[in-house]
Amino acid sequence: MTQISVIGNKKGQAGFSLVEVLVVLVILSIVFGMMSVSFFDTEQTQWKDTNRRLLVSLNQAKDETTLSGAPIMFQIDAKGWRFLTPNLKDEFYVLGDALSPVFWKTQTKVEGTTQFFLDGAGATPAIQFKMTQDTLTATIRRRIDGYFEID
Repeated sequence: MTQISVIGNKKGQAGFSLVEVLVVLVILSIVFGMMSVSFFDTEQTQWKDTNRRLLVSLNQAKDETTLSGAPIMFQIDAKGWRFLTPNLKDEFYVLGDALSPVFWKTQTKVEGTTQFFLDGAGATPAIQFKMTQDTLTATIRRRIDGYFEID
């Protein structure tokens, strides 16, 4: 009988070592851990972004009414918020572009002053409203200079 020779070393071709497998598992667990933190934080991040957008829109509308002299009404409720201005027949219509209406993506409760006209500094009494979505809350109030801030 003739012997068949095997080329190569069987031990050298056995596969991955335990250390290599552990290193890959550690890297994967770090990556998945970082991804899970970013996924769980999206609700709070969206809430903060929505509040910033509302604040910027309120201050922009305040500037617009100061510059143009045309009254702008703000309304906020469980559906969302909107900016309105009267036409020549004193009928209110919704403003577009930067001051377009925004609708809540989840159920939101609004307390406080929910409808008011934007005007110059100190012209109206204090304005404050609180918005709540699940456990997230934000209170927006009007400062003495007429601009708005989040408490």
